[in-house]
Amino acid sequence: MPGQPPAQGAPQFPQQPQPWQQQQTQYPYPGPPPVQQSFEPDWQQLADQREAQVRRKRLMTGLGIGVGVVVLGAGAAAVAVLSQKDTPDNKPVASQSASAPASPTGSAKPSGSASPGKQLPPAITAEALFADQSLNIGGHNYVRKSTTTDNPCWRATGAGLGDVLTNANCSQLMRGTYFSGNTAVTVGVAVFKSEADAKKVGSGMKGQIQPLFGKDNVGEFCRNVACSLTNRVEGRYVVFTVAGPISGSAGDQDPLAQSAGKELDGYFDQLLTKGA
Repeated sequence: MPGQPPAQGAPQFPQQPQPWQQQQTQYPYPGPPPVQQSFEPDWQQLADQREAQVRRKRLMTGLGIGVGVVVLGAGAAAVAVLSQKDTPDNKPVASQSASAPASPTGSAKPSGSASPGKQLPPAITAEALFADQSLNIGGHNYVRKSTTTDNPCWRATGAGLGDVLTNANCSQLMRGTYFSGNTAVTVGVAVFKSEADAKKVGSGMKGQIQPLFGKDNVGEFCRNVACSLTNRVEGRYVVFTVAGPISGSAGDQDPLAQSAGKELDGYFDQLLTKGA
């Protein structure tokens, strides 16, 4: 009957839980339940990493090629420099000095040299060769100070020139010293029996003549120091000069000494051309 309690002893049927009564999943830790993580790979990140690796590889390859080009260029430049050093035109020329065994080269005729107005006699002597007390060459005045004749020729030479003159049958060596300002120049003319003997000296040239000083108030110059030297073959003669400051200092790098030696060398070459 409605409103009456069920009869005792009647079976009890379990009631179905309502949806809002369903029991929630229990977790052993307090707080909200953990979020389920996804194990799917990050494709965008992997693509970025791959692209970065490709760029690094390209960069390293480019750097390697650039370094190789630089090395090859440096090697080519070094070969070019060495090739230039090996060519005859680039070989350094040793400076002429009093102590150097290498022979000084013959000088060209200077354009400013005065042309001698006289002609030498067939048998040339020191008196005839150095007869003029002063010479005006290229606007420079040269005053003769002292003269002498040496026989045998080797007595007035040094650094091996004596042997060269002796082997070529040098008959005499005439020397004269000139002053121009603070520069002193000794001119030497070696005489030979033939032009062939003179050319033999020119081809085997070494050493130098000794400067003429010690008399006629000429002090020491070009002694045990490097000085400016010239030599030239003219017919059966060989003309030498040694020039330097009258103070006795070195003259191989002195422009005044170099100019004086060349001017007197050119003058006596022309003088011997007329008398040869």
